[in-house]
Amino acid sequence: MTVIDFLQVPIFQRAFIASLLAGGTMSLLGIVITTFNLTTIRFALMHFGLLGGAIGLALGANPLTAAMAAIAIGSLLFGPLTDKLKLDTGLTGAFFMTGTIALAFLLFYKAGVPALDVFGLFTGSILTLTRMDLWFIAILGTVIVATYFIFYRELQLIFYDMEQAEWLGVPTKRIRNGLLFLTGLAIGVAMKIVGALLIDALILLSAMAASRFAKNLIQLLILTSFFGMITTTGGLLLSMVFDLPTGATITLTGVSILLVSIIFKK
Repeated sequence: MTVIDFLQVPIFQRAFIASLLAGGTMSLLGIVITTFNLTTIRFALMHFGLLGGAIGLALGANPLTAAMAAIAIGSLLFGPLTDKLKLDTGLTGAFFMTGTIALAFLLFYKAGVPALDVFGLFTGSILTLTRMDLWFIAILGTVIVATYFIFYRELQLIFYDMEQAEWLGVPTKRIRNGLLFLTGLAIGVAMKIVGALLIDALILLSAMAASRFAKNLIQLLILTSFFGMITTTGGLLLSMVFDLPTGATITLTGVSILLVSIIFKK
């Protein structure tokens, strides 16, 4: 089958649209992760999802819904707890990561929840997305783009120097916490698209590659979105043509783009 033949099938049509939307918008949150030193947040929120899935199975609820709800709650708590505990965001992520995984394993043991059933929630595949998932991705993507558009000047200051931005009257903590919440939702979606272990391909790698070329925030946003779409749609199309796993192919496409950026911008 050719790419055109694949795109006649509704499953692949949804996957292609989702790859465009997610790659072009959710990759923008990689800028947040790199700027605020949030490299541990994706693991912390994955562990929140693991705990939520375990709670869902123990209560007889939908484990995937419970996992997504736990990720959303974790992303809401991340910013305020960082401020309350007066810790670096990376250390807060480590605190969340270790605490939630410990609670999850206690629940596995005491409630008799099968761990493999919970871990299986996070394998992810863009080909399994439903129409409702597509709408959620579109709405979340719109909110992300709107946030950058509405708060562009404030974000310029925050990304440059958060303390100076706060001194100038910018509501830095509210904006940061809002971005953290969006990042948490994006991580939840990314888990469904590429799987938990390949989240960086969708959210982080494009921003890392774009940062090597961009000279200002607007260039960084445009290049990140462009590289994100190339990563997701390119990986998806390659997986169709060569009969490869979609999540792994999307990830390798993102890695290749980052490697090229490193070679050309040493």
